[in-house]
Amino acid sequence: MIQIAPGPVSGRLRAPASKSHAQRVLIAAALAEGTSRILNPGHSDDVRACLRVIQALGAQVEDRGDELLIRGGGTPAHDVLDCGESGFCLRSTSAVAALFDRRLTLEGHGSLATRPVDMVVDALRQFGVSVETRGGCPPVLIQGPLKGGRAVVDGSSSSQFLSGLLLALPRAQGDSEIEVKNLRSGPYVQMTLDVLKAFGLQAEASADLSRFRIPGRQAYRAATVDVEGDWSGAAFLLVAGAIAGDVQVEGLLPDSSQADRAILAALEAAGAKPVWAEGIVRVRHTELRAFEFDATDCPDLFPPLAALACHCVGTTRILGAERLKHKESDRATVLVKELGGLGIDIRVEGDTMSITGGPLRGNTVDSHNDHRIAMAGAVVALRSRQGALIEGEGCVAKSYPEFFEHLQQLQRS
Repeated sequence: MIQIAPGPVSGRLRAPASKSHAQRVLIAAALAEGTSRILNPGHSDDVRACLRVIQALGAQVEDRGDELLIRGGGTPAHDVLDCGESGFCLRSTSAVAALFDRRLTLEGHGSLATRPVDMVVDALRQFGVSVETRGGCPPVLIQGPLKGGRAVVDGSSSSQFLSGLLLALPRAQGDSEIEVKNLRSGPYVQMTLDVLKAFGLQAEASADLSRFRIPGRQAYRAATVDVEGDWSGAAFLLVAGAIAGDVQVEGLLPDSSQADRAILAALEAAGAKPVWAEGIVRVRHTELRAFEFDATDCPDLFPPLAALACHCVGTTRILGAERLKHKESDRATVLVKELGGLGIDIRVEGDTMSITGGPLRGNTVDSHNDHRIAMAGAVVALRSRQGALIEGEGCVAKSYPEFFEHLQQLQRS
């Protein structure tokens, strides 16, 4: 456990590397002929899991600390692909594994072993790939090859497998078409399209990202890519500034495809005023008011938004709660339990989470092995009466290993 004392925060930090961007880039590099150079890849558990998987698929990796050299274009070196607890890695590399005429097994651990993969099964079978699971959950057994064709994909629960298809299908022997129903998290699909472009590939997409045409027999070209700063992790730092001090974050792209860039709009709605200057975004404490926000396309923002709402006058309403069930935890239920334990009135009705701000008492916050719950508990404690003990704090390594070290730096400044 780690104790978070109440008190002000101030200082300037660099945003962690985006694991969402990094994993897409690593998969693309593994599919490319030649050697790609990946700058600022980060050291999160999810990135490490993706590195294991691409090495098992035949990529050669040289780790130079702040950069990776990846030689792609190989053939699988192992039959089992260990995806750790990374949902994106498992869902996306299922499509990549299907490129090979070989039986491969993708394994998940922790909560990932119980998260549904129906969208993987349904789409790959439409492309003629043999897929087996254990009751609709990992492990996923795949026998390719993925030859191309046409499929209808359900994007209502996750867009991660769609991103995997977009990464894999350019290497298929035939052309492909995808129709997407009920797409959520469209900005992350756009990120995938941007990565394809960076590696020299073509994919046609409709304006609403509901239809795609992907020519087959394309070759990935090795590239040098600088991984973006992570808006998801930075959101907690910016919220900390809004509720408890003055925080500056560098390394973020204002025009990023990351859905969680929407944290800026939420802060504005709450009365905070993010300011950009010379590539740095700054948020200072002010009186905060309740707000309404639709997080359907950015469900990972729920924990920092909930932390923000705890310190707003009035009742905040956040839409999109139905997308939280199959995260690292049942995130809506956990937020109600853990933030409620700090004295906050927080409820979920249907697709809406309602949070009435007010004074917070000290308590223990159980992370439930969910990195974003641990970070939310730490940030919300900054203006509580007695602070909070965060239980299971090590889970932040999944996306932001340095989080608690960075938060302590802000408290010491």
